[in-house]
Amino acid sequence: MMRKLVTKVLWLGRGTATMMGVAVLVAVVLEISTTALAAVPGDPFKLGRQNTIDALSRMVGTVNDAMLRIDNNSTGASATALELRVEPGQPPMKVDSGTKVGKLNADELDGRSVSKIGVNGLERISTDTVNTSNSPQVAIARCPTGKIVVGSGAELDGNSSGLPPDGETDVVLDEIVPSSTSVTVVAYEDEPTNATWDVTAYALCATAP
Repeated sequence: MMRKLVTKVLWLGRGTATMMGVAVLVAVVLEISTTALAAVPGDPFKLGRQNTIDALSRMVGTVNDAMLRIDNNSTGASATALELRVEPGQPPMKVDSGTKVGKLNADELDGRSVSKIGVNGLERISTDTVNTSNSPQVAIARCPTGKIVVGSGAELDGNSSGLPPDGETDVVLDEIVPSSTSVTVVAYEDEPTNATWDVTAYALCATAP
């Protein structure tokens, strides 16, 4: 009788110990899983999952090539190799070099389309008068919409009554008047001449700030 009682007590003890062991094992596994979800510096980067950490990650080395290559082989309409997201008003990236990057194209500069700013934002506009002997003659060069005058000039053509090298100049430039968006040039015959001539006005235009 006593032996049976002792045996049952031992069996109950083994069962209780087994259950406690399972409970401890589950607790340890849960603790490890919870710890794995909370990333800390030094944790590996997990592909295909969201990696969250409030610390700067660095890649430093000496390689005669790129340090990182991202190759997206998808041909889908939304496929891209890199996406940068920031809060409104924040720049998407920073660089420490002014070296030109080949094949890096931009559609806009300072919010304006490249079709409106020309090369380096500059564009030369010229307008000339009809080649006649009328006097005075006025030419006006106007900047395209959205651009302002940053330089001006003028040119006379066919303004001599004699033959080179002793040709006598009978036409003079009287005014070169730039405004914010145009350049007006006025020329006249200082001495009446039957020679035909014309005047050209030049406006150097740049995108308005």
